[in-house]
Amino acid sequence: MVIDHKLNILFYLCGLLLLTSCGHQTYPGNGNRPESNYEQATYQNTPTLKQSLFNSKDRTISEIGIQQILNSKIVLPDTIRIALLNYSPNSISRYYDAYWNNEAYLKLQQAYIDAIKTQLNEVPSVKKIILMPKLMLEANPTIFTLRESAVRLQADLLFIFSINSDIYQKYKVFKKDDIKAYATCESLLMDIRTGIIPHSEVITKDFLTQKSDKDLGNNDLKKRAEQAAVLLTLEEIGEKLTNFLKQ
Repeated sequence: MVIDHKLNILFYLCGLLLLTSCGHQTYPGNGNRPESNYEQATYQNTPTLKQSLFNSKDRTISEIGIQQILNSKIVLPDTIRIALLNYSPNSISRYYDAYWNNEAYLKLQQAYIDAIKTQLNEVPSVKKIILMPKLMLEANPTIFTLRESAVRLQADLLFIFSINSDIYQKYKVFKKDDIKAYATCESLLMDIRTGIIPHSEVITKDFLTQKSDKDLGNNDLKKRAEQAAVLLTLEEIGEKLTNFLKQ
């Protein structure tokens, strides 16, 4: 009888343990907390990086600094002042005579800036958009001097984009009056307080068009095709930037 009683107790304890394990799920390091809550708690407990750990003199980061950067988060301010810099080469100027004072060329550069500004105006936290003039830049600016220039503008963030575009050389596969252009836009967003780049994109788009009555020559056709390709890349670059800032 004593043995039967001990067996009954043993079976009871095993059954209780089985029910307990079926009723809860455990997660590493956080007991019974669901995974989504665990990730949220982990993010909230992650230290915030509040200053730059990059040394501009020797352009190196200490091992301690590397670990601190990788194990930290950055928090953007609720009210953002963002500086814009078009760091594109003047490759598209080959279609313009004296492009530095050509009205069409200057309007085109403004259209590129406006394409980004239009997207940023949709972000509630962006309260001020500052255009960084190129006269503030050195002949060969570095990431450190660009950050210092943004500081002079009292910007929280610096968004830099660079555009390269051209005509596809092997467009003989298309019809005689067809032109296909491509454009690649590289961009990065820098947090000025920390020097960290939390967002970057590289987008390539192409545009196929035909010669129209408005095109006075082959140059006009090429110019129009490249402009369209560039604006397509800027539209997607701006969309990805605003989605990041809204998150």
